[in-house]
Amino acid sequence: MKNELFDKLQQLSNLITDNFNVIDEPIDIKLQMEYFKRSKNVRFKSGEITIDDISDLSNPDLDDEQLRDRMIQLASIDDPKAFRILEEYTKDKSNRQHAWAMMALQESKMLIEGNLLNERQVFVSTGLGGKGKLLRYFVALIGNDIEEFAPYQQHIIQSEFETALKNNRSDLENIQFQGKYAALTVLIPLDVPCHQTLLSAVEECNLYGNFLRSDFLITNVKMLSFSEIDDFVAGKMDDISPDSDDIDIDELDESNNDIPF
Repeated sequence: MKNELFDKLQQLSNLITDNFNVIDEPIDIKLQMEYFKRSKNVRFKSGEITIDDISDLSNPDLDDEQLRDRMIQLASIDDPKAFRILEEYTKDKSNRQHAWAMMALQESKMLIEGNLLNERQVFVSTGLGGKGKLLRYFVALIGNDIEEFAPYQQHIIQSEFETALKNNRSDLENIQFQGKYAALTVLIPLDVPCHQTLLSAVEECNLYGNFLRSDFLITNVKMLSFSEIDDFVAGKMDDISPDSDDIDIDELDESNNDIPF
């Protein structure tokens, strides 16, 4: 993860209250950016619309572009009926537009809740999603001068990371080992310094033999396979963090408070 991304996390933690929303499912960050930009344009062109103005999402005559625009339009209507239409559509995860529908459903939820509660809602967008108020991160640990983690080292890693995360209102969601690599998915609140929390766990592990490198990979863009981790460590893989050109908050629709990173 780039240092700029840590800075952005710190800025957001100072700005965002409890009224922020995170999509649970991992959704490609490029698709999310495409949704935000297209949503802004479609809403600007559509003007005032009602549910009756929008075709059924199951209409076979709709092409992909029309279907995406219909979902954006539904997300802009402050009516529980619009939310239920989108919610029903997202139930089929095999649908070719499932990820797009999840984005629209989240916008619809924010609109309705925000107007009902008369409170500002914020949509925090990451490639790996989250759970409740926690953001999901992928972490790759690297063995220090070893070819493979011994069983006792695997136990230490799992135990120390579970403890460090729990002490910081965070969770270890999954952990896998292969050779000298450990791949973790963790859930961490926005206001918790993720890098320092993970680094402290690494330091605790190294009290038992200094078997972990102090530098590790952390990203909220996507999950990596072990072969991709190996390529990244070997310098064969480009930076997986989103391009800073794609994180221009000024281009987003401030009325919906969409924040991708």
